[in-house]
Amino acid sequence: MAKFNTALLILVIAVAAASSASARPGSSCEMEMEQKMPMRQCMMWMQGKMRNPRFQEEHLQECCGELMQFSSGCRCDAVKEMMMDVQQYGQREEMERMACSLPRMCGMSQECHSCRRRAFA
Repeated sequence: MAKFNTALLILVIAVAAASSASARPGSSCEMEMEQKMPMRQCMMWMQGKMRNPRFQEEHLQECCGELMQFSSGCRCDAVKEMMMDVQQYGQREEMERMACSLPRMCGMSQECHSCRRRAFA
């Protein structure tokens, strides 16, 4: 019986440690977003692009700078959060496409492939 209790205790500790470790990335991204949001330059660039497709790219470089401030694991979350902020401007599908491709447009290796499916979930 003592062996069973010990094994059960070890299993409970392992499960608790695993769930604690998996909770950390989300909470660290939440902390990053609280400190670095809203991404004003990215929002200005997207809004200008939606109004006029020939919009000058002046805000894109500044937007890329804002996006670079996020750790690579949090960039897609930041893009999705920004999408929630700008969704009132209409043309949702086009905005989602633009927002999801921002990391690629900024020359980052990471692209948010799944953000279109999850942006408004």
